This record gives sequence, C-alpha cells and structure tokens, in this order.
Amino acid sequence: MKQKTILVTGIAGFIGNNFAKQFKKQFPKIKVIGIDDFSTGRRDVLPTGIIFYEGSICDEKFIEGVFKKHKPTYVFHFAALPRVSYSVLRPAQTTLVNIYGTVVLLEKSRDYNIRRFIYSSSSAVYGDAKELPTSEKRNAPSPQSPYALQKYAGEPFCKMFSDLFGLDTVSLRYFNVFGPGQYGDAPYSTVVSAWLEGLFFKKAQPFLEGDGKQTRDFCYVDNVVQANIKAMQVKESLHGEVFNIASGSRISLQEVKRLIEHYTGEKLQCNKKPSRKGDVRHTHADISKAKKKLGYSPTVDFKTGLVETIHWFKRRRN
Repeated sequence: MKQKTILVTGIAGFIGNNFAKQFKKQFPKIKVIGIDDFSTGRRDVLPTGIIFYEGSICDEKFIEGVFKKHKPTYVFHFAALPRVSYSVLRPAQTTLVNIYGTVVLLEKSRDYNIRRFIYSSSSAVYGDAKELPTSEKRNAPSPQSPYALQKYAGEPFCKMFSDLFGLDTVSLRYFNVFGPGQYGDAPYSTVVSAWLEGLFFKKAQPFLEGDGKQTRDFCYVDNVVQANIKAMQVKESLHGEVFNIASGSRISLQEVKRLIEHYTGEKLQCNKKPSRKGDVRHTHADISKAKKKLGYSPTVDFKTGLVETIHWFKRRRN
C-alpha cells in the first residue's frame, strides 16, 4: 500500500473499533485517523496508535478540518445510530446522523479526492426478502424501519457521487454482526450480546421476541473487518456497487439459545415478548457476488465466533 492515511468514522463503536485494531496489525505503517462522538461508542475501547478526534459526522466544520489536515486516501464509514428498535423510537435523530452525516462525509471525500469511500450498509434494507438466500440483484430493497430506510438511502447517495463526481464508492450490506466488543446493555444490542450480557452480568433479564423460530445470518465481526479491507484493495473501480457481507448460512434464535447454554453450561432464562415492530422474519445472504468481485470469504463460522464472544464476556466478568 502506497497510501499513508485512512479515516475511520465511528472508531469507538463495535465494528469500527474492531476494524481499526485489526487494520493496525495488518498495516502497521499506515496512519489511522479516527473520529467518534461517543453517542454509542465507548471512550475506554479506543485503539492505541491512532490519531483521534472527538466530534460528530454531522458537524461539517469539524469534518472539513479533519479532511483538510490529514487528506486521507480511503474513508471507512462505520459511524451511525444503529439498530431497528432505536430508530423506531427516534426517527428524526437517527435520520439526521445516518443520512445527513453520510452525505457530509461523501461531500468532503469528493472535495479532497478520496480514492475510495467504503460505506457500511445493512441487510435491513431488504425487509422481508422474497427470496432466500438473498442476492443483491434479485431482491429489491424494501425497508421496514427508519434505520433500514436510512441505511438504504446511503447507497444511492454513494452511487450518485460516483456518477456525478467520479468518487469511487462501495456499499457493504452487513448481516447481523456479532463478536467481542459488542456490549449487550444498550437499546441497539444484538440478541447474542444482549443474551450474554444478561447471562453474565444479571443487569437485565434476557428476553426473546416472538417465537424464536425466526432465523438470522449471523456474521462474525472479523469477517466484516476483512470484507472492508478487501473492498479497499480491489484495483478496478467499484462505482457505487453493493455487496452482501455475511456468513452465507442462517440459524434460528432457538438454536442460538441452545448453543449459548451448551457452551456456557448455564441456563438462559428469557422473558417472552411480542415480535418487534419493523423486524424481519428471516435473513440469509447470497454472498457469491462479494466472493467473486471482492475476494471475500468468511473465515470464522457462527459456532467458532460464538465461543470467542463468550470468552470475551467471561474475561469482562473476571
């Protein structure tokens, strides 16, 4: 890599933090600039060896200053107010951050001739996909929540900036990311982290929404990190293309519960709740396009990732 600097938004969040740490190990000579406003991220997890700025992606003057000073070559955009349930409660706030903040970053990336803008999208854009496994081409987006619509809006904005301004962009649709570093005591936690938080720390009673027969294509965070690096390394222009990033398999929440009990040796007592508004029944990704064009291949399966995540929760408790 000839470039000297990358910009990572949301670097104190779950995926951004994991990405920055692994990127530094893989490319120790590349300068990493990180920004976060700690709206959902944690100050105590900031990686060492980076240059960090505290601020919001919605603060255009702040973002301009970071770009002007460091002139990054690549932008990895992880910052967001995440999760379906939180966006249902706070549609205006999440729209501001997730759409306007993304466009601010795209505009500055255009102005400073960024080589590629790598956008974190979500499988939520599909809604209840008509076809499983879900491919990018055969399943039109059908957002069923503010978060899903917000994440989807970022994709055509990326494509538009490629078409109008020649800014190379790519959108990665993540499916149900989990792993170490994902705390389970926040309203946007995934079911794996929320259940493990309740099991190990007893702060809140774990709960199961619906009948538990709904399935998810869970993707371990290391796979997502490598997908971003692969997206950076592709030599030809990606021009706003969209890629599914997942494991390519699915598992029911009932089975997740059983595996957690098996690997921890503890009983997971879950309160029953009705299905969540805006949620989908099944997710299962076709990842053949990402394999072919990005060279992406998930290296950590669900069971292995779950064991690693359980070990992380155990270390926190001890």
